[in-house]
Amino acid sequence: MNELDSILTVLASEPEAAKNAVLTTVVHVRGSAYRRPGARMLVLEDGRRFGSVSGGCLEGDVCRKAWWFTEGGKPSVRSYDTSSDDDAAWEFGLGCNGVVDVLFERVDDPGTAEMTNFVASARTARRAAVVTTVIGGAGKLGDRLLFDGEGVFGGALAGSASEGAVIAHARESYLRQKSYLAHVGTDAGSVDVFVEWIGPPLALVVFGAGHDAQPLVQFGKELGWYVTVADGRANYATQDRFPTADQVVVIDPRDPLKTVRLSRDTAVVMMTHNYPMDAVLLRHILPAKPRYLGMLGPKLRTDGLLEEVGLPVTGIDLHAPVGLDLGSDAPVSIALAIVAEIQAVQHGRNGGMLKERDASIHDAVPEAGVADGQPIGIPEAKVCDLVG
Repeated sequence: MNELDSILTVLASEPEAAKNAVLTTVVHVRGSAYRRPGARMLVLEDGRRFGSVSGGCLEGDVCRKAWWFTEGGKPSVRSYDTSSDDDAAWEFGLGCNGVVDVLFERVDDPGTAEMTNFVASARTARRAAVVTTVIGGAGKLGDRLLFDGEGVFGGALAGSASEGAVIAHARESYLRQKSYLAHVGTDAGSVDVFVEWIGPPLALVVFGAGHDAQPLVQFGKELGWYVTVADGRANYATQDRFPTADQVVVIDPRDPLKTVRLSRDTAVVMMTHNYPMDAVLLRHILPAKPRYLGMLGPKLRTDGLLEEVGLPVTGIDLHAPVGLDLGSDAPVSIALAIVAEIQAVQHGRNGGMLKERDASIHDAVPEAGVADGQPIGIPEAKVCDLVG
């Protein structure tokens, strides 16, 4: 379970314990930092915390001062600057050479509660969402607009004079699947808005319920993915064998996708160890065009299957043999190689060693409507009053 899901689970399952909790969110990063915008930590009054906003350096200070920073129930943004050489920069044991802006807010604030309920609903429905939040400038700190791709769901900015400008950014974020910091011009001055794209959990479908599929499912769930296990053998495809899987399906070889959902956003791993079954599955999987298809076994085996099936592999990122070259030869290490490759493909990386990467470890955080050095396409918006 990833940190966002763990936070939402605590809010839903322990409402009394979380009633006066503080939610902290990384909303912007300049320079180097361990966590990226969107990283969250929930701090409960009993001392428990879920998630993180750094590599462990900021958490102590964040927890100690969370209620002070939100005194009176009002949100606040605090900057942790580790880019200087003075003692204050090293107070938290950092040295990352960056500035991290953290939003603090009480979870019982109506606006915060509306946002967490909106995100929880999107996660349950496995759909993307965009949360835009005022984090500085001339606007009212913490005001939001919630967008789900079809339209505005809510937020204090809905119906305000700034709604049109912020919606434009929300739509752009939704289409590009990117978060960024937007500077929106108003009559009162520039307003900083964190435009956050929150994607649905990656859908992973594992065809094959053998013992080597078990660690793959466990790794996938640790990463917060929505994992389905499918097999034609009823004594293998059981929830007891895969207790963490979201779905365990016994498939009918005549119509193997009848109870399995595949889309352009699905990652598929085939590990049935059954050549005839793989041929049947491929005849149904290839037309569905999942974003990623990994085939266990040597390349010659996959080549033979594709020749037998006789369908083109177009619009699919095929990986055969599946997994990164980690020297894996056991179920756990093979599973590690597979999830590492899927993670790399999902984020547009090649899975190489970081020491050989001729660039920053993290992509730069887009700011002021500019992503990857190119204009996002939205002009600086001019509205009358962001406060509404």
